Amino acid sequence: FMMVVLFLVERFLLNSQAMQIQVSPVVLIRHRLRYDWTNIPVQSDFAKQMVSHQNDCSIPLANFGYRNRFGLGSDLHVWTQALCNGMAKKQRVRSVSPWIFLDEEQCDMATSKRSSMLCYFPDSELHCGGDAAIAEKNKIEAWLSNPPRNFIRNECDTILEQGRFNFADLRAAAIEYLFRSLSPVVIHEAERQLNLLFPDGVPEKLITVHIRWGDKAKEMQLVPIEDYIRGVQTILDQRPYKTEKPHIYLATEDPKAFTEFKENAPQNWTLHVDQYFYDMLKYREKEDVYNQGPKTSRASKGRAGLVALGSLLLAMEADDFLLTTSSNWSRLMNELRKNVVHPRCNCTQMVDLRAGKQGLWES
Repeated sequence: FMMVVLFLVERFLLNSQAMQIQVSPVVLIRHRLRYDWTNIPVQSDFAKQMVSHQNDCSIPLANFGYRNRFGLGSDLHVWTQALCNGMAKKQRVRSVSPWIFLDEEQCDMATSKRSSMLCYFPDSELHCGGDAAIAEKNKIEAWLSNPPRNFIRNECDTILEQGRFNFADLRAAAIEYLFRSLSPVVIHEAERQLNLLFPDGVPEKLITVHIRWGDKAKEMQLVPIEDYIRGVQTILDQRPYKTEKPHIYLATEDPKAFTEFKENAPQNWTLHVDQYFYDMLKYREKEDVYNQGPKTSRASKGRAGLVALGSLLLAMEADDFLLTTSSNWSRLMNELRKNVVHPRCNCTQMVDLRAGKQGLWES
């Protein structure tokens, strides 16, 4: 009898997304991510240099603060710049609070005062004995950002030139460094979403599609939905076999994007909309106000940050990606694809629909 009850409860939780209701974070976990994101050794040379730098206890710490005005993808890329600047200045990065994307319920806020990165990225900062005490007592005087507004600019050309790296190499390597060891909090959130969206497990040859509309129109010309549909079809046509019922993982926070993609997609496509869309819908502003992400995160007491990271890991379950790398979030997806997923499976490819470079293939 108990087994029957558990089964019915589980099916209710897994099917509740379809009813578009708020679900509890407590979900029975039957399926796991394909990679152990708590332990993914870096492979690129630049990322290895970053590991060495942040673990060199002869180098002093320097503070870095987020501006708390932009999206999570932007914030993580700004952190990569702080790391590169720190390498040039011989300073190790320590991120200070507050950071609006920390889930106030899931994160130990006392630990986060020592470093705002540790809740999600526990192996990113404060590796040396005494670091935690120094950070807790706020005895670090050097800064890698300029308080109080925490502006930051590129100050690491020497590092790039020495290694013959470009800014794309920097961003990708630093994201590889960050994501080499994620906390159980992030893993659990990703697997919660996985089991909600894919109760029978992630389907083979999943295609991740990221649509960044909304307030992005203030920064770039938005890609029309027809281009996304054609992009998916391009991916399908490139396959050496016919996919009768392709599965699409749609990563978007925009209700208009969801509706238009659903209405224009062929009937034989199976659409899975990421859990961030549903979980954060009640916090979303009705209009496409600028910088929706920070407002959503503040309204949800930081939960938006954790849900977004879970959604990002779930996107990495795909083999094919349709992105718009004019968006920080698409760039983040592609950096993880290139530096983490593809070297381990040799199974991914990406179509980039960014303005002016539609249909550009990258493996």
